[in-house]
Amino acid sequence: MSVVWRANKDLLDPLFADDVEEFLADSPYAWYVLSGYRSNEEQKILWEAYQKGGPRAAPPGRSAHNHKLAVDVVLDADAAMPGLQPSWNTKLPAWLWLKAASIPHPRIRGGWRFGDWPHLQSTLWKDGRYPTEEVA
Repeated sequence: MSVVWRANKDLLDPLFADDVEEFLADSPYAWYVLSGYRSNEEQKILWEAYQKGGPRAAPPGRSAHNHKLAVDVVLDADAAMPGLQPSWNTKLPAWLWLKAASIPHPRIRGGWRFGDWPHLQSTLWKDGRYPTEEVA
């Protein structure tokens, strides 16, 4: 249907950005990409908020967002209305489509696997690191 980028697509890994664009464009639902690349400073703010009970976030440097390999999306619940009508209700068919479509995708992993439904990341990101990185 449609994909609207509110995040800077040019700051993402180009192959991943193209995959996200094609993946969401194939959806029968309207999606907004709200977040993409984050600096360590931005991630630190989110991590500290998470530590105080806020939304899920990884520590700085351990998020796929810090490595240009993740985005956060939201469903536009009414694409016929001007502007974003966000819906975070993951029981809606659109969110179930997102989950089902991400399972067989060769390069996109859905965050529903770890309780973060709006999160999509590259399969290059595994367990908080690139596959070629050594575990600290």
